[in-house]
Amino acid sequence: MEGKERKSVLAKLGKNSILVTDIASQYWCEKQMELNYLYGKQYTKAMAEGTKQHEELQAEVYVPLEIEPITYSDFFYKAGYENYMALKSLKKSGIGREIRIYGSINGYKLNGKIDELRLKEDEVFVVETKTKASSKELTEPMTRPHKIQVLLYKKMLEDIKEGSYSYDNFYTTYIKGMKPISEKFVSEAEALGIEKNLLSLEKVYKLMFDEIKSLPRISNTVRVRYIDRFTGRESSTISFSYSKEEVEKLLIYAMGYWNGEREAQPVSKEEAWKCRFCRFYGNECKVWISLAKR
Repeated sequence: MEGKERKSVLAKLGKNSILVTDIASQYWCEKQMELNYLYGKQYTKAMAEGTKQHEELQAEVYVPLEIEPITYSDFFYKAGYENYMALKSLKKSGIGREIRIYGSINGYKLNGKIDELRLKEDEVFVVETKTKASSKELTEPMTRPHKIQVLLYKKMLEDIKEGSYSYDNFYTTYIKGMKPISEKFVSEAEALGIEKNLLSLEKVYKLMFDEIKSLPRISNTVRVRYIDRFTGRESSTISFSYSKEEVEKLLIYAMGYWNGEREAQPVSKEEAWKCRFCRFYGNECKVWISLAKR
């Protein structure tokens, strides 16, 4: 598939890159994922509660950089600095949280945010944290997208460690041509004690990539941890085994959509029950409408 066709799918959705959560969502309902971009995502109370709990978990490990970005370069620097500090926290305390990860797939930009990395006995474990109602039973259709999400994070870390996605790739795609961070942001950062030689996009992201490359072995066991939405307590943890071949097969199917080789697919007939929980059901999407009523 040539560049014109592959760009058209991203353009249709108003995107310039693919998120790891996009691919994970394809394995819940690809049609819903597409409609969320076409009609706008709805920020729910459950999502707000999840965001709050993630922020609380992050604050347990380190304090984010409390400077308000003025420009996009400031924002991008802040993200890189917090990444760098989270990775240093991982090596120091054994836990790093809210770590942005970058990569490439079939020529597309791919990025996401790892909820947690845990270092134990010279091995790094990738952990995804999800919130759920205590009454909700964990089923395979529910955990499937979470599994795919955490497997992709493992793959992206491996790509950086092995050098198939390098800082040079990242620099060319993201930093080249970007304006320096603003003087006001630099001044405030220096006031917080950040060394001047660290106050550049190139430096902080190079250090971030170096930290990832120097990590110990990334475990083939990945985990999804479920936290009760109301109490904040861990309710269960599910472990999955990483298989490079399995991930490649999952990506081949997912990329068929992004390459423009096929239309977004609805859920299968067996999983039409999902439609009852979708805001597009019966409106923008009428697939399986008769089955979902049963």
